[in-house]
Amino acid sequence: MLFRMIALAALALSAQAADISLTGGDWSETIDAGDLIAGAGSDIRSPIESGSYQATLDISNTGGALWTVGVQRSGSSLPSGVTLAVRRTSDGSGGGSITGGQSYLTVGSLEQAIFYGSGDRSGIRLQLRLDGVSVGNGPGAYDTTLIYRIY
Repeated sequence: MLFRMIALAALALSAQAADISLTGGDWSETIDAGDLIAGAGSDIRSPIESGSYQATLDISNTGGALWTVGVQRSGSSLPSGVTLAVRRTSDGSGGGSITGGQSYLTVGSLEQAIFYGSGDRSGIRLQLRLDGVSVGNGPGAYDTTLIYRIY
């Protein structure tokens, strides 16, 4: 099985045009015999996590204003019962503040707030997690896209 997650950052559409950019958002996980819990005949280990610094978000042009980062999934071909979650693993740096997002948030097709802050921040690190992967999912390639937006 091959799982591929692609992350995109979207520009906020508001009177204050804050910008969000993402680097390192592609995560591909090949699941094979090495991922079995106890060898042949057993199930796949779950959850499966990316590195703790899988992707990096930068937020700029905020003018010191408050902001929220939202995330949603788009174009998913994940098998039934498999979920994708994201969490923030660093505060980044810069002026202002950042709060929330340190616990995994299961990402669905509707946008949800993942964390909040104020001012410009750079180097905000994100980690991804797959839950519910099973040998019952069958072989194949699965993918989904995460869209991050600032508002």
